[in-house]
Amino acid sequence: MDKTQGLLENVSFPYFFIDHNLRILTSSLISAEGMFTEFLATEDISRFNNLLKKNESGIFKLKIGNSILPYRIHLEKSDAAHYHLFCFPLSSEDEELRKMAEHMQKRLHRVNYQLKEKKKHLNKAVKENKETVLISDYSADAGQLAGIAHEIRNPLTTVKGFLQLLKPYLLEIGKEQYAEIAIEEINRANDIIYEFLNASKPPQNKRTEIEVNRLVKEMKIFFESEAHIRNINISVCLCPNNPIFYGDVKQIKQVLINIIRNAMEACESIPAPEGKIDLKAKALNQKVSITIQDNGLGMSEKTISKLFVPFYTTKEKGTGIGLSICQKIIEEHDGKINVYSKMSQGTVFEIEFPMIIN
Repeated sequence: MDKTQGLLENVSFPYFFIDHNLRILTSSLISAEGMFTEFLATEDISRFNNLLKKNESGIFKLKIGNSILPYRIHLEKSDAAHYHLFCFPLSSEDEELRKMAEHMQKRLHRVNYQLKEKKKHLNKAVKENKETVLISDYSADAGQLAGIAHEIRNPLTTVKGFLQLLKPYLLEIGKEQYAEIAIEEINRANDIIYEFLNASKPPQNKRTEIEVNRLVKEMKIFFESEAHIRNINISVCLCPNNPIFYGDVKQIKQVLINIIRNAMEACESIPAPEGKIDLKAKALNQKVSITIQDNGLGMSEKTISKLFVPFYTTKEKGTGIGLSICQKIIEEHDGKINVYSKMSQGTVFEIEFPMIIN
């Protein structure tokens, strides 16, 4: 036993031979008697009991002399009731490396978070750049179309002249309103071409009082022929008190024509004569609203969410700028546009404007 003790005293690391009650039977430390738990830091005692159950190694703080230092304890089971404990000290260099590793890990987490944020901003910038390129391409095409626009104005002027000649004959049969609306639309087309050719100049504000009932009736007359050809029924529901709102009538007509034409295209697949479009004017809570409802194909939630995004379209030959322009016009009139739609059940566009209170 004396030889054994002499050998243990020359071991460069703490060694303990304990029983299942954690009582020290032999140790490389002089006067190491009693319970092994007396050498453990208080917070490590319960963890050490788990170590015995799992028969593994682990890092624990040991109270040896006047210091408490971390040791890696390797456990070797002698038999069912006895254990060898080989305690290897963790050097200060190891501790520094551990702290450095923890510091680097925190830095990596922070850098990773910053990279994710930069990626978000980069994706946004790429998206905005793509839109800018598309707008630039569209502007380039618009420049080429300017020459064509000049050529369009000449036949429009000729058609307008013939309509003015026919107006007295239409008056005799009570259809003069058709000529008036047609002439107004030619004037509107000419104005659109003029604005197109002078797009770089700031637009002039030409807002007047607009009777919502008259506007809705004109839209019905304007689309009557096209609806008849497409076997679509257009109905109108007017507001009893004929409310008035303030706006640029040419721009508002541009919005309604765009939406009604989309409604007609949505109804094309409906068997005749089941396709229908309802135009409704109403006033509520100091708001004037115009509703365009169709029983066409309807739209998915994804399509609705992107409906007013510039250049987004589900049409093969669409440009994707019509509804985005409509939304801009409505917002410039302090208005609001809402869309409700379900697949195979149709779509409702509801446009609101502030009502003029007399």
